[in-house]
Amino acid sequence: MLKVYYRIIISCWKTFGISHWFFLWLFLPPLAFILVRLTLALDEIFFYKYRDIKVVKPIFIIGHPRSGTTFLHHLLTQTEEFTTFKAWHIFVPSLTARILAKPLVDYLVKHNLNSLIPDDIGHGISIDRVEEEELLFLHQADTQFVLLTTPLAFDDQEHPELRFHDQQPASRRRSSVKFFESCLKRHIYYTGKKQVIAQIHFSTHRINTLLEIFPDAKFIYLVRPPHETIPSHLSLDRNFLDNQWGLKNIPPDKIQRYEERRYRYNVELYRYFYQLHKNQEIPESNVMIMPYNLLRYDLKKAFDNIVMFTGITPSDKLQHSIKKQAQQQTKYKRKHRVKNIEEFNLTTEQIMKDLSFVYEEYNFDKITNRL
Repeated sequence: MLKVYYRIIISCWKTFGISHWFFLWLFLPPLAFILVRLTLALDEIFFYKYRDIKVVKPIFIIGHPRSGTTFLHHLLTQTEEFTTFKAWHIFVPSLTARILAKPLVDYLVKHNLNSLIPDDIGHGISIDRVEEEELLFLHQADTQFVLLTTPLAFDDQEHPELRFHDQQPASRRRSSVKFFESCLKRHIYYTGKKQVIAQIHFSTHRINTLLEIFPDAKFIYLVRPPHETIPSHLSLDRNFLDNQWGLKNIPPDKIQRYEERRYRYNVELYRYFYQLHKNQEIPESNVMIMPYNLLRYDLKKAFDNIVMFTGITPSDKLQHSIKKQAQQQTKYKRKHRVKNIEEFNLTTEQIMKDLSFVYEEYNFDKITNRL
């Protein structure tokens, strides 16, 4: 973690110089780390019974970003009958700290000051909206989100340890997942809801470690043609960089290098799951592959398959909401523009070649024949 912090500071200095960004990143990470660790320690005094909670058959939504993972996450959790995190719960994982933070959260929501990232960049974040639990790993500095949300995005060095989690030393990889487990236990204690549904797409790279800690976990792997997901993901990241830093403030060569790396990392994520599944390293009872097109064009069947696979008992309210959503699916229009793949110095042909194993495995070649 210290190495990551050091590289963040170096990258910030090399990219933005001695600016307000430099001082922000110099002091903010250690301050946040101390506050989170201190309040988590207080939980051991005031809310120690959370340790008795068992996380049973958690449902983890994984897959390449922009494959429908967020849509499915929000779909299943819209009636709030399962354990899921809102953004402020993720930023404040401590039960003790939540008591102190809740009045501020309520004030911000009441005065419409709850938006952190606007929806039009492709993935908005509001403090009172359900958010992807992958962000919890930011507290461990052990997720690919570190490579996007901090100046590490512009580092001269690469950081494979933030991508290939299952290949980390056992102490490091297990420590991160045990921290994640403790957050889930706290949140079950906090909400009183036992069934966990978490969206952790980058943790596709830590499936084996998750299975060590949660042997009864159910993984729903969303898969969508890469020529659709990759332009969408690169567009989202560029929009985020612009919203976060302002593209004019970032040297063009650093943006290009980031996007070249991001493409390669996307290919690696697809390949990792493909190899695990092909080599039968994930028990069939623990994973279900969900095609994006089934989710989009036959939502009722997709939902029925999920219920059968996970064993959840959806309420009448949720079933009614799913039915209503299925009827409205075709009217959906995204609020952001997906940039042309050529803007990232890529072509559809290159994506299809680099990810030919995905197209063959999931019969996406039939789709590309029509392109």
